[in-house]
Amino acid sequence: MKTVIIGIGNLLRCDDGAGPHVINILKEKKPALNAFDLTMPSIDLIELIKGYDKAIIIDAVKTGAEPGTIFNVNISQEDDQPIVYSSHGVDLFTTLKLGEELYGDELPDEIIVYGIEIQDVLSFNMECTQSVDKAVKKVVHAILETL
Repeated sequence: MKTVIIGIGNLLRCDDGAGPHVINILKEKKPALNAFDLTMPSIDLIELIKGYDKAIIIDAVKTGAEPGTIFNVNISQEDDQPIVYSSHGVDLFTTLKLGEELYGDELPDEIIVYGIEIQDVLSFNMECTQSVDKAVKKVVHAILETL
């Protein structure tokens, strides 16, 4: 199964960098992975996942849950998408819906999203807070188990 992994976020904005941190760790452990990071969900995300069987997307989210909480949604199994707000102000699920409308069958049959609840995205810091850093490591482990 041809899989792509995308981490969304800004490494300079503390917990917002959770997605790219996951990608960096995965690349260290498995350099041959098709793994990329993006600053924010956009049409670039759709272009990156086109042609793959499975996409795994990691993003920092703000839902009001405890910082470091991990949300795992299999989009291919969800009729009603959860209301989870990206820390980027752009709705990931709307972006994916647009991609479905534009490209249909070219998108992966399976899209899994890991959302990591943020604590701090206002500080200019390349390290995540402790609770988000722990969640990053758990998501890396979960992804490696599925590959």
